[in-house]
Amino acid sequence: MSWILFSILATIVWAIVNTVDKYVLTKLVRKPVILLMILGIIGLIASFLVYLFHGFSYLSYFNIALAFAAGILYIIGILFYFKAVKIEEISRVIPLLYLSPLFVSILAAIFLGEIFTPIKYLGIFLLIIGAIFISSKNSIKISFGKAFWFMVLASLVFSVNAVITKYLLNFVDFWTIFSYIRIGAFFALIPIFCFNFKDLIFTVRDYGKKAIIIISLNEILALFAVILITIAMSRGYVTLVNAISSVQPFFVLLFAVILSIFYPKILKEEIGKSTVLLKLVAITLMFVGVILII
Repeated sequence: MSWILFSILATIVWAIVNTVDKYVLTKLVRKPVILLMILGIIGLIASFLVYLFHGFSYLSYFNIALAFAAGILYIIGILFYFKAVKIEEISRVIPLLYLSPLFVSILAAIFLGEIFTPIKYLGIFLLIIGAIFISSKNSIKISFGKAFWFMVLASLVFSVNAVITKYLLNFVDFWTIFSYIRIGAFFALIPIFCFNFKDLIFTVRDYGKKAIIIISLNEILALFAVILITIAMSRGYVTLVNAISSVQPFFVLLFAVILSIFYPKILKEEIGKSTVLLKLVAITLMFVGVILII
């Protein structure tokens, strides 16, 4: 079951990316679209390299259009995600991405025929409960602020993207699908480039090359995680791959706590005993859910 390994590796890489995203958005740049523009450029370069060294397999015009649509959805989901990261702690935001197993399980059952045993759906349910619980401010009251709703929308959009990707993987190799989706994402960013290119120039001027290098390296890592998860989806059910990746909050929490203790100038989060205990309980629910799914 190599899809499990690729799913977990993707979550570790994404956890690093998420942590750096929070640092960048709070310390280096004000507008999340800067990160998106750099991601779009890197994605287009990656697609060109795939075409140059691997080539694209044949795909019908309809499926190419679907891949482009998946790329556009990916950009929309990232925008919602950045909005949430800008206003909330990263270790509270990321778990809400894992409301997506609910959406994926429904969409995959309808459009891909992925139906599983009740015990696996129980595991998905535990992942969702853990995601909601870990995002609460305290153990008594769960708060549903703007960040929560941004992440609900992001989860829904990413879920549609995942189901489309899995559908397309039935026709060609993952490199071809990865590349077409990145091209679609770049097309979606053209209006953003038109209206915000000056902001990219100002970012270079105000923060120097160091900021661009940090952002670029982080977005390369993000694309690497996308490659890993695409490989996982090509080898396993999208519902289970998406659910397994819910262990990501553990790594995000781990990185956030380490940085808050040793490098608070880079990232500072609530690390009181009650807060950490609440998050650990929620993550425990998630791990139980993962065990039931495997």
